[in-house]
Amino acid sequence: MNIHAAPVIGTGMVSPETHQQRAHGPFQLRRIRPGITLGRSDPGFGGLGTIDHAKLQPGLVVRMHEHRNDEIISYMRAGQMKHTDSAGHSEVLSSHRLMVMNAGHGFSHEEEVVGRDRIEMLQIFVRPEMAEMKPEVQFVGLTEAERNGQWRLLTGPVGSDAPTFVRQQVYLYDRHLAAGETVILPAKDGFDRWFYVFDGNVSAGKQDIEKYAALMVGASEQQFEVTANEASDVVVFLVDRNAAYSRDGTMSG
Repeated sequence: MNIHAAPVIGTGMVSPETHQQRAHGPFQLRRIRPGITLGRSDPGFGGLGTIDHAKLQPGLVVRMHEHRNDEIISYMRAGQMKHTDSAGHSEVLSSHRLMVMNAGHGFSHEEEVVGRDRIEMLQIFVRPEMAEMKPEVQFVGLTEAERNGQWRLLTGPVGSDAPTFVRQQVYLYDRHLAAGETVILPAKDGFDRWFYVFDGNVSAGKQDIEKYAALMVGASEQQFEVTANEASDVVVFLVDRNAAYSRDGTMSG
């Protein structure tokens, strides 16, 4: 799909009140539609389709199931999850181990919470540039210290400097902010930003952005600053909203 996206002028908030919330025993979920406040029929933010902020209790098993045409980033901040998939991989994911599943024309996986700690994570569904591509899966080790005092690049388009890739013009960074720390969001020409507070509270100009809230920042705001009101964990996506994408994904579409 090729769409000429209307530019984000200045900034726009995506509040927690726009989330679809689900709670089924050990499974708690906030389904975030990142472009819901842009006033379009498509609630995505260009190639950034859907984000699930999930809390999973020990012992939970999400049984083997299939995805098609989703680029899925499993970003974890707490707990451990055992991943098993149709390609024969078995890996334990955590804040030290990132996974990206490029589902393509079909990929199945199962996830199990292991250990005694509750998982808190983002399951990020990116829309690929086209449907029915070859399935792939990637794992990469992470060092927590690399997100202190600097933006840590986690994922980017094929051919970028990121340690993992999605087949879309989307970059993902994270950072831990100390209380009182002021930083400038990463920027690239032609890329809008979607900034999310995973935990904590930050200020941007006169706006306070609490946990679960997001801010859309237009490409024209190159030197956009945020200040942590308390210790905070944040992520930011850079998205070329004019890049072609498929809406045939199981979740991302």
